[in-house]
Amino acid sequence: MRTVGSQLQQTTIDDISERIKIIYYEKKRNKRGDIVKGDEKIRCEVYAKIYPYMSKSTDGRELELTNEINYRVTIRYREDIKPDDEIIWGNKRLKIKSPAYDIENRHIYTAVECVEVVADGI
Repeated sequence: MRTVGSQLQQTTIDDISERIKIIYYEKKRNKRGDIVKGDEKIRCEVYAKIYPYMSKSTDGRELELTNEINYRVTIRYREDIKPDDEIIWGNKRLKIKSPAYDIENRHIYTAVECVEVVADGI
């Protein structure tokens, strides 16, 4: 049963029109046997709907300035997206901040919560 205002009800296949790449870093072992980040690899290229839903700017008494924009990315259902993957959307790089989840557990769409750290130009 659908709930009023649900993400599934608000998203249609026509809305999924932005091309994104989901990338991961190949894990390698160094000479001591420690796991280190390796080369960047493309996991998949898919179409998505991208919602910017929150921005945060902290300054004042804190030691550093942080400008963040949070995004919710909706794609067709996939199970292979990991929390340490990144999304490339145009010239933006979005870091996944929570595990991807199936919208309403219907295996139609997957939602991914991401954050973009924006340089403030100072």
